[in-house]
Amino acid sequence: MENLFLTTAIDYANAKPHLGHAYEKVLTDTLARFARRRGQSVRFLSGLDEHGQKVQQSATKAGKSPQEFVDGISQFFLKLWKQLRVEPDDFLRTTETRHRRIVQEVLTRLHSQGDIVKGTFKGFYSVRAEQFLTEKERQADGSWPEIFGEVVELTEENYFFKLSKHQDWLKELYQKQPSLIFPEFRTKEVLGALEKPLPDLCISRPKSRLAWGIPLPFDENQVTYVWFDALLNYVTGAGTGKGELADWTPAVHVIGKDILVPAHGIYWPCMLHALGLPMFAKLLVHGFWTRKSEKLSKSTGNIVDPEELALKYGSDSFRYYVLREMALGHDADFDEESLAARRKGELAHELGNLLQRAGSMVGRYREGKIPSAPTPADSMSHDFRGTVLGALRKWDELMGADQMHLALGELWKGVQAGNQMIETRAPWKLAKDPAKAGELDATLADAMGVLELVFEEVACVLPTTAAAGLVQLGLSGAIEVRGADWPQWPQAQAGRILGKIEPLFPLLEDEKEKGKV
Repeated sequence: MENLFLTTAIDYANAKPHLGHAYEKVLTDTLARFARRRGQSVRFLSGLDEHGQKVQQSATKAGKSPQEFVDGISQFFLKLWKQLRVEPDDFLRTTETRHRRIVQEVLTRLHSQGDIVKGTFKGFYSVRAEQFLTEKERQADGSWPEIFGEVVELTEENYFFKLSKHQDWLKELYQKQPSLIFPEFRTKEVLGALEKPLPDLCISRPKSRLAWGIPLPFDENQVTYVWFDALLNYVTGAGTGKGELADWTPAVHVIGKDILVPAHGIYWPCMLHALGLPMFAKLLVHGFWTRKSEKLSKSTGNIVDPEELALKYGSDSFRYYVLREMALGHDADFDEESLAARRKGELAHELGNLLQRAGSMVGRYREGKIPSAPTPADSMSHDFRGTVLGALRKWDELMGADQMHLALGELWKGVQAGNQMIETRAPWKLAKDPAKAGELDATLADAMGVLELVFEEVACVLPTTAAAGLVQLGLSGAIEVRGADWPQWPQAQAGRILGKIEPLFPLLEDEKEKGKV
């Protein structure tokens, strides 16, 4: 299989991480783990965008230098990613020397080949968005949309990247390869933006107005525009991550829909084209989280703290919920009651209960050793195993198609089949009849088989739970690359001694209190 270079957006270092940040990183971490399970070599890159006017202003307000400020903010992100088991191969901060070196190398190359030129900007500037605005951004009444915050009128000398010269090429690229963006309806949004002439991109700011940024190598009085700087993190972190332009390899970029147009859908491919570098492999564009159908916002108090949720429900429950609830590419409404219900139902009562019941019966009836069983072709196990293996194939197909929410539904059909099988065969009754010993062995072996198969696959979503479950099944807990004959029923279970059987999703404190009533 081809190597996979997988990236997240780098989060802006002016505030603590929120639900959207957490979802994107969990999603990308899951994709990386799944690809490794499939046998792919993966490089997973994440990081922080630490330059720009908002960081400079936030640092001043906090009474700190910009570097001190972003050093502190970075710890909030790193702490949450550790808590959520988000494990990138590289966490890049744009204040690092390796990144500064690659940005200045790119600027030098583009300037020397005439793709960056000096000019004068006269117009309007959004302090909040850190971008220049044109008349088309105005509302019908002449005002500026709230998203731009304070808008000021400026006249200043800057440097411009000749974005316009790449417009026809880019338009043709998306028309020929609409699948470069997932879901494809997002490609139409980019093509819509390309219907009007692209203005050249202002890629610098005078130091007199903004000192916190990477200086232009050909003009010490100017620093690099934060978006031009930030997008190049993908090049800095490619390959060995040492910040070499030659290391760039086409990446799958996981981003939110708010930074598709113009940043990732227009600026970034034009930058790659101007540098003579290969196009990215794909943009995976996710939607927004809302709460009670309203935008999450600190100003309204409508916020969701992912750290609090992970502490209360467990990191794996949080990971499962956000991936099960949101269809990649579309918006989703956060509901804590739904999170609690999925933890209690699908995770505790279905997956956890299957292990608890089956493991306890192996301990009770077979001294903790998984029994051998007849071959499925000669037993009642044939149809059951076929159902489980079919669910696994569908899971794989849907994960490969970036439909994680549907894939988890298919995988859970295997879990539900395991629970139904136990109910139907009633091993507690079989254990009372010595003549039914073979049926009891087959039942217990089938239960252990489905658990092993499910834990190996769901580890990309539930890494902590899956490892604990496999240890209870008498295995090491490590997730291996699939064999060439996957999916196959486990062949080496017979005689294995189970570990200590314990609840995977123990009762929460409020569930314990309800149980006392």
